[in-house]
Amino acid sequence: MMMASIYFAAQGGVWLVAGVLVLAAILLWQSYRHYPVRGGSRWLAMGMKFTALLLLALCWMEPMWSGTSAKRGANDWVVLADNSLRYAVKNKKGESVGAAVVQLLQPEEGGGDTGFLQEIAKTFRLRTYQLDRGLKRVADFAGLDFTSVDGSLLAALHRLQDQGKARAVAGVLVFTDGNRVDQQALQDFEKVQGSAPIYPVLIQGGQDLQDLSLRLVEVAQSSFEDAPVTMTALVTAQNLAGKQMVLKVLDAAGEVVVSELRTLGGEGTERVRLSLPSAKAGISFYSVEVALLAEGEGGEATMEVADASLKNNRRLVAVDRKRGPYRILYVSGRPNWDYKFMRRALLQDDELDLVGLIRAARREPKFEWRGRTGELSNPLFRGFNSDVPEEAQRYDEAVLLRLNTRDQDELRLGFPKTEEELFGEYRAIILDDVEAGFFTQQQMSLVERFVSIRGGALLMLGGMESFREGGYDKTPMGDMLPVYLDRVGVEEAEGPLMASRLSLTREGRLQPWARLRKQQDEEEARLAFMPDFHAANRVAAIKPGASLLQVLTDGRDRRYPALVTQRYGAGRTAAYTLGDVWRWGMKDEELRLDMEKSWRQLMRWLVVDSPDLIEFDLIEKNELRGTKVDFSVKVRDEAFRANSEAVVKIEVRRGLGEGEKVAERFGEADLQREGRYTADFYPREQGAYRAKLIVHDGNGEKVGQREVAWVKNSTADELAQLAPKRAILQRLAEATGGRVLEMSELMDFVEKEMAKMEVPVVEQWSLPLWHASWYFVAALLLLLGEWALRRWKGVF
Repeated sequence: MMMASIYFAAQGGVWLVAGVLVLAAILLWQSYRHYPVRGGSRWLAMGMKFTALLLLALCWMEPMWSGTSAKRGANDWVVLADNSLRYAVKNKKGESVGAAVVQLLQPEEGGGDTGFLQEIAKTFRLRTYQLDRGLKRVADFAGLDFTSVDGSLLAALHRLQDQGKARAVAGVLVFTDGNRVDQQALQDFEKVQGSAPIYPVLIQGGQDLQDLSLRLVEVAQSSFEDAPVTMTALVTAQNLAGKQMVLKVLDAAGEVVVSELRTLGGEGTERVRLSLPSAKAGISFYSVEVALLAEGEGGEATMEVADASLKNNRRLVAVDRKRGPYRILYVSGRPNWDYKFMRRALLQDDELDLVGLIRAARREPKFEWRGRTGELSNPLFRGFNSDVPEEAQRYDEAVLLRLNTRDQDELRLGFPKTEEELFGEYRAIILDDVEAGFFTQQQMSLVERFVSIRGGALLMLGGMESFREGGYDKTPMGDMLPVYLDRVGVEEAEGPLMASRLSLTREGRLQPWARLRKQQDEEEARLAFMPDFHAANRVAAIKPGASLLQVLTDGRDRRYPALVTQRYGAGRTAAYTLGDVWRWGMKDEELRLDMEKSWRQLMRWLVVDSPDLIEFDLIEKNELRGTKVDFSVKVRDEAFRANSEAVVKIEVRRGLGEGEKVAERFGEADLQREGRYTADFYPREQGAYRAKLIVHDGNGEKVGQREVAWVKNSTADELAQLAPKRAILQRLAEATGGRVLEMSELMDFVEKEMAKMEVPVVEQWSLPLWHASWYFVAALLLLLGEWALRRWKGVF
């Protein structure tokens, strides 16, 4: 900012000047006191003459006019023009939003003038930039063609800010409409101190367009079998109130999977939710399209001409239904009907694999007379590898049946005893009518670590030897359950359980996996038609933080918990107190199918959040170079300990099918987090991408592989909103000490406001007032004024 002040170069004569002025004041008073002029005229005349004498007397002290101003050519002024594709969108008259920018910055093409740039260059070093995919230094703005996508304005400003640390940047003019400013990134930018003031020049015109755009598509997956994938589309309508639109989801073959018709309301964003009836396992790509319903077309959806841009009406979406099979260990104290129906239900789901360990006979005392002399093994297993001691069942050992095991060695010694046997093989454990004495203390602690540390799941089903009846009170397994086992309800003393009806609680109705119908009235009708249950383990209370999803109600309207869940450490536990779920499937075919569906959804809920030995994730970020994809890989061994000696290779392909290979990366070990590997990739083209991860251990043996997918919708993102964002630019300007400018006021800003701004580099200047002609003219005018006043009053 230009600052000025007056000082005296010869201050030694201050006393002489003061004496002269005092003497002049006395003489003036003596002279004017005898004049017939009275009142204000006399004092005005005295003041004018005294002031003139004062100006002349001060010349003895050499008065100087001094100040500071921006040093010419020492400060930078940055002008940044956004070259977004958005400004090329034309209205019904064929005029684009960027036409005014071209006219202002490209005089040879638009016929205007760049007087404001020339005016800036008189005082500052002018630096011009263009924002395309990244920040580009340009000599002029002749290259503005409004074809750019993927640009990040805040990333460009961060880059300029870093450059400005070594340079004297006085300010930044940014020609933009604010749509390239991410709100989350803006919050971080507002915290940065010391930035040069930013003056956004608002590019307007997009608010007058009629446009329908698909702003965002969010994908959510659930364990609900009828709607495994839900897409939520955010549709932005601008100046299209009352028109009809249709939203469609198409698969990779172009077939319509689901669609919905809507009438657009007022201005703003509408949220449309679509449920996909089915989704195959693994990675799938879908196309989500929105279109206006043209009038007179018999209800057929077309891309109506009224839509300003059709490039923002379509988005690709990646859906990853992670591939299994996810293995579940089922442990039962006796063969029962529930296992039969559960196994049949899971045979229809390729993503779930049920491994059974069922006790066919309990331990029994060893008597010499029951077998041949000297025979220690159980006669029931005579002839089955009796020469192998580990495989010969003894009299004092339980008879265990292994079902659906991976090989002959799996579960050969019964329930797993080590972390390697349990953690790496299974995602969930189901305990069905098996007492606590079946497990050793070491195995109980192992299961506790399986849930709390490994992130697995534990489900206990009802039975004669489950819950408190099975002796789980005050055991590591019992402590994990979401129900109390040491509290005895008064109902226990009143005999066996009466016939009871199953119903959902309010919280249960909110869980998609706990329901079997989409509509509440259909779900209530289904529950009303279910059979009564006669076997359940009654518990008096659930633990704090647990969720009660289903209850049993007997003939006396007494309610008992039926299905209770809770988080436990990194995993989850559940208590399903029913002991005769099989009754559900015995009434008719429809109920049997419902029961099987219920088992599948419950099993999916158990395994859905359980982590893998290898975790492969990605995060997309907007940077100066464009969109950046950060890959994060976490590798564990069979005991679920971090593996820091793995070799991680990532292969990136682009395309809907197998695609073409576009990059290959090797993960770098994260020195801060053991077992974590990172890599990055900058996708240049828009479209569908998938990354295949292959992990080898230190010996070169393949540990496993994973695959993730994402899509790059550059054009749709760029054109998601055409109206300018003044509020965003206002926040950006206020955070740096600038203000939002209109293009019409640009010249006034340059000529009037820039000269008053504070700049990094200034220069000092001084002007001798006593050499200035106006100084003596002022003194002369004061004397003439005093004479004219006396003449007017008749005093000579």
